[in-house]
Amino acid sequence: MPGDESATVTLRSAQGVIDAFCWPCDLACGTYVCDALSGDNAEVQAAYLADWPDDVRAQRSVERLEKVGEWSYKGVARVVDQSLGLIEVLGFRIEVGEVPCDGAVEFSISRLNVR
Repeated sequence: MPGDESATVTLRSAQGVIDAFCWPCDLACGTYVCDALSGDNAEVQAAYLADWPDDVRAQRSVERLEKVGEWSYKGVARVVDQSLGLIEVLGFRIEVGEVPCDGAVEFSISRLNVR
């Protein structure tokens, strides 16, 4: 909220809720955030290999998001645009830099930021 001293902003999508770093932050409650989020120190790797059985690939492609720190997350996302380094998880688009593949990826982010 404007004037709030906290650097944490809580964002909601139809599928989930996340806390992100935002400083200085001029977002008001109910504001629609259309820009992608960005992930500091993102590590991204393929969730499976191409020669793995279809059932294992499907199981490893299920999106998930786990909070592991104040603004840190890990999980499984799908690649939206490999050339732009964009992934999406539970309705949140995150710019992570280099993405090694298309399809599902496992990721970890040390700090999620509102751009």
